[in-house]
Order: sequence, then C-alpha cells, then structure tokens
Amino acid sequence: MVYIYFDESGDLGFDFSKGGTSKNFSVAFLIVNEKRPISSLVKKVFASLPQTLKRKSSGVLHAYYEKSSTIAKLLQGISKKDVKIASIRLDKRKVLLIGNPNELYTNIVVTLINRLYTDDIISDTDDIILVASRRNTSKNLNVIFSESVVRRAHGVKFSVNIVPPSDDKCLQAVDFISWAFWQKYEKGDETYTSMIADKIVQEYVMYD
Repeated sequence: MVYIYFDESGDLGFDFSKGGTSKNFSVAFLIVNEKRPISSLVKKVFASLPQTLKRKSSGVLHAYYEKSSTIAKLLQGISKKDVKIASIRLDKRKVLLIGNPNELYTNIVVTLINRLYTDDIISDTDDIILVASRRNTSKNLNVIFSESVVRRAHGVKFSVNIVPPSDDKCLQAVDFISWAFWQKYEKGDETYTSMIADKIVQEYVMYD
C-alpha cells in the first residue's frame, strides 16, 4: 500500500495589490508505505510540548503555530524515516488566464501526481490512497475534487480520502513539510527544507 499525504501553502488569489496575497502557491506530498512510523513520531513530538501548549493545540500540531524548535524536531524526525517527499510550486505571476480556483487547485495536484508517475516514483501497479486534509466544509466540493483528481490522473489508479488532520497524524506531518517548502519558495529561507533534503525526490515548478 502506498499512501500519499498532501497539503498546500499560499492562496489562490490574484489581486497582488492586497498585502496578504501570496506570490506562490505550493503543494507538498509525503509518500509512505507504512503510516505507523510517522504517526508515532507526531505523537512523540506532541508529547514533548509543554502542558500549556498541549491544551491550546486541541491535540493537533500545526507548523504555523509551533516554535522553530518543534518544527525542527519533527522535520529531523521525518528525515530519518522511510519516506519520499515531493512538491510543486506555482508562481502565480506567470499565470496568464485566471479561472476557477478549485479547478486550478485540482490541476496543480494532478500535475504533480502525473509527474511522479512519469518519473517512476509511483507506479500503476501500486495500490495508492491519496489522503488530503479537508479544505472545504462542503461535502459536494470534496466529492467533486476527489472525482476530478481520479479522472484526470493518467496511468495511476488510486482512491482519495479527505479527512481532518485530527483523524490522521500523517496529515499533521505533511503540514510541516508544506510549511518548510513555503519558507523556501515565498521567503527564500531553505533552513527547514535542508532538514528533509535527502528525502525530496521531486520539486516541480509549473510553467517554468
């Protein structure tokens, strides 16, 4: 069994006159055959937090809210596990035609899946489950996304699970990986991606 966990960073807004609009949008993949080692790592890192932080977190680690020491601890732990990491970045300033954000998001995810297949990182013989963090509260939008990804990925057969990070700790791990790539792409800081560099099998840039 191959599990592909993924998470995104940035936004799909294109009004760059707004201060909060990101220049990039990226998606990170965490590819594992066994969930337990990563789940155990996340539990261990969470257990090391001070009690006050544990109460505030509601049992879920999120890179955006954690101290740099916690982020480093989790990423360094991931680097010691049997995993593969991939990312895809969209420089939104290179997008000539702006369409439906949900369709663009799906296209980005499918592009990375197809790239991994082309590069033999995943195979059509693999039994693949794509696991995403729930982005929309709308059940209909989640179903549309799942069906669209499955339909448009070429040569790879897989199922899609969309669950909250509290239900699968590997989603919390890929959140940290996505955050690390975000620091590199948006801020030019490679401190955190360097911690997982040996596990990165693909960094793809759309329209480059």
